[in-house]
Amino acid sequence: MYPIQQASTLAQIPSSTIRYYEKIQLIPPITRNAQGNRTFEDKDIEVLNLIRCFRHLGMSLEDIRKSLADINGSYEHVNTNAILFQHKEKLEEQILILNSFIREIDDKIMA
Repeated sequence: MYPIQQASTLAQIPSSTIRYYEKIQLIPPITRNAQGNRTFEDKDIEVLNLIRCFRHLGMSLEDIRKSLADINGSYEHVNTNAILFQHKEKLEEQILILNSFIREIDDKIMA
């Protein structure tokens, strides 16, 4: 069990961000000890690391929420590859759209 400061270090996410993720229910409520302090287990750190990875890939919190919706209470069924593949497909679609915009702009510049 880790206190929030150590979880923050392990997941490379500020404590305030972890509290925010809990507040907006991106992550399930964190277990608390007798003093009311959050305590994190390894499975919680894994999910935080996954969220950090998704954020670095440009995923919105809502997209992350949808991707994590399939995770059961014990976090045993995270299919990271499937989630990453879906995000890759979305990025490729965005690239196609942006490339079409670039072609339109090029056409107008050359006209």
